[in-house]
Amino acid sequence: MSDEPTVDQLRRYLQDQLVDAENIVNTDAKKERMLKLEIALNEAIKFVTEVEIRKEIDNIVFEESSSVRLISPSDISDIETSSSTTECPKCEEEMDLNLGFCQICGHKSK
Repeated sequence: MSDEPTVDQLRRYLQDQLVDAENIVNTDAKKERMLKLEIALNEAIKFVTEVEIRKEIDNIVFEESSSVRLISPSDISDIETSSSTTECPKCEEEMDLNLGFCQICGHKSK
Protein backbone atom coordinates (compact mmCIF):
# COMPACT_ATOMS: atom_id res chain seq x y z
CA MET A 1 0.00 0.00 0.00
CA SER A 2 1.24 3.48 -0.86
CA ASP A 3 2.14 6.01 1.83
CA GLU A 4 0.73 8.84 -0.28
CA PRO A 5 -2.58 10.37 0.78
CA THR A 6 -5.69 9.13 -1.01
CA VAL A 7 -8.84 10.94 -2.04
CA ASP A 8 -10.71 8.95 0.61
CA GLN A 9 -8.31 10.25 3.27
CA LEU A 10 -8.83 13.78 1.96
CA ARG A 11 -12.60 13.38 2.22
CA ARG A 12 -12.33 12.07 5.78
CA TYR A 13 -10.00 14.94 6.70
CA LEU A 14 -12.40 17.51 5.23
CA GLN A 15 -15.34 15.94 7.07
CA ASP A 16 -13.37 16.05 10.32
CA GLN A 17 -12.47 19.70 9.70
CA LEU A 18 -16.15 20.43 9.02
CA VAL A 19 -17.09 19.01 12.42
CA ASP A 20 -14.34 21.08 14.07
CA ALA A 21 -15.51 24.23 12.24
CA GLU A 22 -18.87 23.99 13.98
CA ASN A 23 -17.06 25.00 17.18
CA ILE A 24 -15.79 28.31 15.78
CA VAL A 25 -17.27 31.11 17.89
CA ASN A 26 -17.12 33.95 15.34
CA THR A 27 -20.16 33.38 13.12
CA ASP A 28 -18.67 35.03 10.03
CA ALA A 29 -15.44 33.04 10.31
CA LYS A 30 -17.48 29.90 11.00
CA LYS A 31 -19.67 30.38 7.91
CA GLU A 32 -16.66 31.15 5.70
CA ARG A 33 -14.67 28.12 6.92
CA MET A 34 -17.63 25.76 6.61
CA LEU A 35 -18.40 27.01 3.10
CA LYS A 36 -14.80 26.44 2.00
CA LEU A 37 -14.78 22.95 3.49
CA GLU A 38 -18.13 22.03 1.94
CA ILE A 39 -16.94 23.20 -1.48
CA ALA A 40 -13.70 21.22 -1.14
CA LEU A 41 -15.62 18.14 -0.04
CA ASN A 42 -18.02 18.44 -2.97
CA GLU A 43 -15.09 18.79 -5.39
CA ALA A 44 -13.44 15.66 -3.95
CA ILE A 45 -16.70 13.71 -4.36
CA LYS A 46 -17.14 15.07 -7.88
CA PHE A 47 -13.57 14.04 -8.74
CA VAL A 48 -14.09 10.45 -7.57
CA THR A 49 -17.36 10.23 -9.50
CA GLU A 50 -15.71 11.62 -12.65
CA VAL A 51 -12.85 9.11 -12.42
CA GLU A 52 -15.30 6.22 -11.97
CA ILE A 53 -17.32 7.31 -15.01
CA ARG A 54 -14.17 7.61 -17.13
CA LYS A 55 -13.00 4.17 -16.05
CA GLU A 56 -16.37 2.64 -17.00
CA ILE A 57 -16.18 3.98 -20.54
CA ASP A 58 -12.45 3.20 -20.86
CA ASN A 59 -11.63 6.84 -21.33
CA ILE A 60 -8.28 8.27 -20.30
CA VAL A 61 -8.60 9.27 -16.66
CA PHE A 62 -6.03 12.06 -16.89
CA GLU A 63 -4.40 13.63 -19.86
CA GLU A 64 -1.55 15.98 -19.21
CA SER A 65 -1.64 19.11 -21.27
CA SER A 66 1.50 20.94 -22.21
CA SER A 67 1.98 24.39 -20.82
CA VAL A 68 0.77 27.19 -23.03
CA ARG A 69 3.86 29.33 -22.52
CA LEU A 70 6.40 30.08 -19.88
CA ILE A 71 6.18 33.43 -18.18
CA SER A 72 9.44 35.34 -18.32
CA PRO A 73 10.51 37.58 -15.42
CA SER A 74 9.73 40.69 -17.49
CA ASP A 75 6.15 39.44 -18.02
CA ILE A 76 5.74 39.05 -14.27
CA SER A 77 6.96 42.59 -13.55
CA ASP A 78 4.55 43.94 -16.21
CA ILE A 79 1.66 42.17 -14.48
CA GLU A 80 2.68 43.48 -11.07
CA THR A 81 2.99 47.10 -12.22
CA SER A 82 -0.31 47.07 -14.07
CA SER A 83 -2.26 46.05 -10.97
CA SER A 84 -4.99 48.46 -9.90
CA THR A 85 -4.75 47.45 -6.25
CA THR A 86 -2.24 48.30 -3.56
CA GLU A 87 -1.96 48.19 0.21
CA CYS A 88 -3.57 50.99 2.19
CA PRO A 89 -0.85 52.88 4.13
CA LYS A 90 -3.22 53.45 7.05
CA CYS A 91 -4.91 50.06 7.68
CA GLU A 92 -2.72 47.83 5.43
CA GLU A 93 -5.75 46.27 3.73
CA GLU A 94 -5.98 45.84 -0.03
CA MET A 95 -7.06 49.10 -1.66
CA ASP A 96 -8.43 49.66 -5.17
CA LEU A 97 -6.56 52.58 -6.72
CA ASN A 98 -9.39 53.23 -9.17
CA LEU A 99 -11.67 54.24 -6.30
CA GLY A 100 -9.27 56.78 -4.86
CA PHE A 101 -9.90 55.72 -1.27
CA CYS A 102 -9.72 52.67 1.01
CA GLN A 103 -13.04 50.88 1.34
CA ILE A 104 -12.10 49.64 4.81
CA CYS A 105 -10.91 52.78 6.63
CA GLY A 106 -11.73 55.60 4.20
CA HIS A 107 -8.12 56.75 3.72
CA LYS A 108 -7.82 58.80 0.51
CA SER A 109 -5.08 57.82 -1.94
CA LYS A 110 -2.86 60.46 -3.46
